[in-house]
Amino acid sequence: MNILLIGIQGCGKGTQAMILEEKFGWKHITTGNLLRESIENKTKLGLTAKKFMDEGELVPDKYVFKIVEDALSNIEKGSILDGFPRNMEQLKYLEKNFTIDKVVLLELSDEKAIERVSSRRNCVDCKKDYNLLYSKPEKEGICDVCGGEIVQRDDDHEEAIIKRIEKFYKDTSEVISYFSNAAKLIRVNADDPINIIQENIVKALNV
Repeated sequence: MNILLIGIQGCGKGTQAMILEEKFGWKHITTGNLLRESIENKTKLGLTAKKFMDEGELVPDKYVFKIVEDALSNIEKGSILDGFPRNMEQLKYLEKNFTIDKVVLLELSDEKAIERVSSRRNCVDCKKDYNLLYSKPEKEGICDVCGGEIVQRDDDHEEAIIKRIEKFYKDTSEVISYFSNAAKLIRVNADDPINIIQENIVKALNV
């Protein structure tokens, strides 16, 4: 099965995708992580993408298409696209090159999303993720795993988050309507506990 996870930042797409990947063996494809890997490796695409991400802007489609194309080339059991497509141009590209079975929209208020994302932190060395709301490190600012420094990413500051949320509503509303009209859209409350959200997704997917 090939599914999409859609929702504003902080709605839990990454968490739910990882659970689905472990449970069903579907490949989790998130453009954000793939772009950040390119940035860390200082590839040409990564350096270009960094300029947009540092400003809280979404990376232009022509760069995203390339990274998605590479990721989709190794699919076996199924896939979970996390945060893509975000607009109609991306949707047109996807429809021409790939088949999507279901689309899960994780619904969350703007206020809750800003609170969650602005509380995110990660280790500069081992990249372990933390959240000051519910998964704090034992010692403030120090990674539990490797002792590295824990920092907030540039694109997790409130101003950048708000810009991305506004961009999401502007660009993605048409994508949501499209899949709703195609009877592929599943709406799930993303403010429920993680296990309840997962149960609701699996039930709706009938897997």
